Amino acid sequence: MEDFILSLDVNMLKDVAFQLLNTVILCAVLSYLLYKPVKNFLAARRERIAGEINSAESKLAQADKMKALYEGKLKAIDKEKESILSEARNKALQREQEIIAEAKAEAEALKNRAMVDIQREQEKAKDEIKKQIIEVSSIMASKFVAASIDQSQQDKLVDEVISDLGEVKWLS
Repeated sequence: MEDFILSLDVNMLKDVAFQLLNTVILCAVLSYLLYKPVKNFLAARRERIAGEINSAESKLAQADKMKALYEGKLKAIDKEKESILSEARNKALQREQEIIAEAKAEAEALKNRAMVDIQREQEKAKDEIKKQIIEVSSIMASKFVAASIDQSQQDKLVDEVISDLGEVKWLS
């Protein structure tokens, strides 16, 4: 039995050695045929991945720059908006002051026209009083002429005319 085990072992060792030799030859042939192409493929893939990473990083940096640019533009727009609103407020205040000044000027003009109308009416009233005085004087003169009167009647008529004139002034 021992021989059998040894013989089996020797055969088995031969088979194992043969398989090992075949594996080494296969590895050498495959290595010779496939090592460089696989190595080149892996190197190309590594370079492509590195390029994509670099591209992604550059795009990210570009996106950050654009973000900063847009944020700057938004700030500028906000400043411009505030400037426009401030200018509009100032114009509104200025227009308000102009409207108030125009209203005051118009009120002053109305007041002046009213004063002119009042003065005109006063002049008219004075003219009416003068006409009435002239009328009363002519009536009195006609009474003097109509009757020859003595001094006491003349004084009485003058007092009467004066009292009539006083009433005319107070009525106006």
